[in-house]
Parts: sequence; structure tokens; C-alpha cells
Amino acid sequence: GLCPERDFKVECGGFSNRPVYSLKCVPDTSLLVTSGPPDSSLQVWQVSAEDSDVIKSVSAIPTENGTGQPWAKIATISARAPWVLHGSRLDSVQITEVESRKNVYVAASRSSEELSGLAFLDCNTLLLCCAKGQLCLADVRQPQRPLEAVSVPS
Repeated sequence: GLCPERDFKVECGGFSNRPVYSLKCVPDTSLLVTSGPPDSSLQVWQVSAEDSDVIKSVSAIPTENGTGQPWAKIATISARAPWVLHGSRLDSVQITEVESRKNVYVAASRSSEELSGLAFLDCNTLLLCCAKGQLCLADVRQPQRPLEAVSVPS
């Protein structure tokens, strides 16, 4: 991942005109994905070549949630293609291909529990953590299957 002072340094100003609550590097690319208020959409950025320090906006990935919804939690992977896993609630989790902005996966859930985090365990398995502590597993190969709650010993 990116490390401040090693990979980038902000001396003044910034590269985004909106708050950045989460920033993830897309592995094996020069792309960054950010999320933050005022909505749950994602912004895609391109880091220029080594002879320049420019970070420019490439595109935005809209989400179903509107303004006022919690900002999207994000995770990235580049197994088959550059993907971003994102969502602010359990019923809004999806995977989008970064470059084409096509939805690859939408989680099946009736719960609108707010997410505190999400991650790729591998290219097929997702781990979702709800704000109240419930963990759920999802399998990209079975998009219609409901999310499974994981039992965690107390």
C-alpha cells in the first residue's frame, strides 16, 4: 500500500475538492480509489509517472445511496481485473470493475445494518463487518446466495 512520506507528501492543498475518509491503492495499477462525504460515491484517481507528482481525477463510480448516507467503506484487489469492493450498509455491498465501472457482484441482503469495514479475503471471498460487530462472509461466485453471518466466540 501507499505510505506517507515515502510514496507521497502533501505540503499544501490537496488533490480532491471533497473530504477523503478512505483511500486505497489499486494493486498493480497507478490508480487510487477514495470515498468520503457528502455521499457514498467513489472517486478514481491516476497517479502520474515518477517524473511528476500529479494526481488527477479519472472518473467517479456512482452508488445507489444518495446524499446524507454514510460514506462508502472500500477495499481493492487486482486478481482478475482491478476491482473495488464498496458499500456503506450491508444491503448496498457491491464489487465494481474500476476501469469499466461495471458491477461485477451485488450482495444479497435484506439487512440495512451499517458497515464498519469490509475486505477481500481472496479473489472470491469477502468479509464484511457491521457497526454492531456482526461478521458476514460472501462468495462472489454465488451472488444470489444471502450473506452468511459468521459465529464468533464471545
